[in-house]
Amino acid sequence: MVDLNKIAKDLAGIVGEKFVTMAPETTQEHSIDGTAPKMVVFPGKTEEVAEVVKIAYRQKLAVVPRGNGSKISQGNRPERLDIVLCTSRMNQMRDVDTSNLTITVEAGVRFRDIQARLATEEDRCYLPLEDLTTEADDLVCSDRSNSGCFLPIDPCCSDMATIGGVIASNSAGPRRLLYTLPRDMILGVRMVTPKGDIAGAGGKTVKNVSGYDTSKLMVGSMGSLGIICEMTFKLLPLPEKMETVLVSFDSFSEAANLADRILGTKLLPAAVTVFNAPGFQKLKNAACSGFGPGQFVVATAIESYHKAAARMATEVRDMAEEMKATDMISLQDQAHQRFWLAVSNLDSQLAAQFPGLIQGKLNYPISQWREISDSMQKSLAYRRLEHAVMAHAGSGICQVYLMLDQSDNSSADKAAVVAGELLERSVEAGGNMVIQRAPASMKGRLKIWGKTGADFILFKRLKEQLDPAGIMSPGRFVGNL
Repeated sequence: MVDLNKIAKDLAGIVGEKFVTMAPETTQEHSIDGTAPKMVVFPGKTEEVAEVVKIAYRQKLAVVPRGNGSKISQGNRPERLDIVLCTSRMNQMRDVDTSNLTITVEAGVRFRDIQARLATEEDRCYLPLEDLTTEADDLVCSDRSNSGCFLPIDPCCSDMATIGGVIASNSAGPRRLLYTLPRDMILGVRMVTPKGDIAGAGGKTVKNVSGYDTSKLMVGSMGSLGIICEMTFKLLPLPEKMETVLVSFDSFSEAANLADRILGTKLLPAAVTVFNAPGFQKLKNAACSGFGPGQFVVATAIESYHKAAARMATEVRDMAEEMKATDMISLQDQAHQRFWLAVSNLDSQLAAQFPGLIQGKLNYPISQWREISDSMQKSLAYRRLEHAVMAHAGSGICQVYLMLDQSDNSSADKAAVVAGELLERSVEAGGNMVIQRAPASMKGRLKIWGKTGADFILFKRLKEQLDPAGIMSPGRFVGNL
C-alpha cells in the first residue's frame, strides 16, 4: 500500500514544502479529462525533476508533465494519474546567443516571452517571467546587444503555451509553410528519463550529433518517453517586412483557386490559409475592421526582405483582382502580427466559448487539400453542425472545429459519425486525422489518434525499453501507450 503522505514528505524534501500539494483545489485545477492527480509537484530545476521521477519510478506512480495546460487536453484519457509534474517554476532562458543564432531555454518558459526577449534590445541575458528585475549568477548570456531574432515556430495558443508543451505536442501552425516544423529548429535537449536519469542530446551546433538524433525523438512524444527540461534551438533574424493580404470570396472553389495559383508561382509566402466565414469571424481581430469576409477568406502571410515582400504582396493582390475577389485588405507589420496571434489563439478562444468543442486535425497529401477540404465542409453542412475551418494550403493540414453545445446529445452523435467519416476520407487519401480537443465524455467514442501505422510497432518497443514500469503519461499516447 502506497503511503501518499510519506511520498509527499519525501518530495517536499526535494523541491520544498510549498511546492508539493495534495490540496483538492490544486489537484482539481490540474486534472486531466476529469481525472485529478493525487498530488501536484512544482520542481525548480532539472535535478529536482530527476529526483521526483526516481521516487515515482520506485513507487510505480504515474507521472504526467504539465506546462501551462494549453495542450493538456490532447491525447487519450489517462489510465491512471498519481502525480502532475508542473514545469512553471522552470522558467529561465539559460543562454541567449543571438550572435550564433541559438537559444537555450527551460521547459516552463512561455513561448511569447521567448519571442519578446529576442525581438527587443534588453541588455539582459535572461527573462525571469514574473519578475524582470531578478538577477541570477548561474545564468549565462553570450550576447548583450540588440537581438532582433525570433524562434521560427508557429504553435497554437502561443500567448500562453510553454516551450516544453509546444515541443512535447509538436505544435505547428499556418506559417510552417515557410518555417517548417519544431523538430527542424531543435538542436538539443536535456531531459529526465522514466527511470529518473538525466540525459542530454545535441547542443549549440548543427553538426554535433552522431548516431540517432534522440533530441528529435522527444518532439511530439507527449510526455510518454520522459520529461523535457531544457531545449536548444536555432534562431532566424527578424524579417525586414511583414504583411498579410486578406482576400474574400463567395465560394470555396474561388478561394481554393487563388490559393492554388499562389502556390503554383515561385513566391515564398509564410502561410496561405483558407478560412470559412465562421472561422474568420471567431478571430475577432480589430485589425480587420472594415473588411468584408464573405463566405471564405484567403489569408496570405508574407515575411521577407522589403523588396521581396513588396513584390509578393503586389502579385497576390493582382491575382485577387483578376479573380474578382469580393473584398481585399492588407495588414502591415504590427497588424500582421496581431492577426496571426489571433489565429494562434483561436483554439483556446473557441474552447472557452464552446465547452463541447471537438477539434480535429486532418493531414493528407498536399495535392488532396482542395478535395478533402471541400468534401469535409459539405459533410458538415449536410448534418447542420456549426463548424469553423482553417485549411492550410501547401501544408497538407486542415483544422476543423465542431462548435457543439455539450448538453446537446443529438449533435454529439452526429459529430461522432462525421469524425469517423473524416478519418476514413483522410486515410483513403494517404493521411490521418487526430482529435486535438474533445470533451472527456466524448473521447471514448472518437479515435483520438486516428489510424495507427506500421511505425507504431517500433514506438511500442521503444516505449517498453525506456519506460518498462509504464509510469510516464500511461494510456495517453497512440495505441493507449
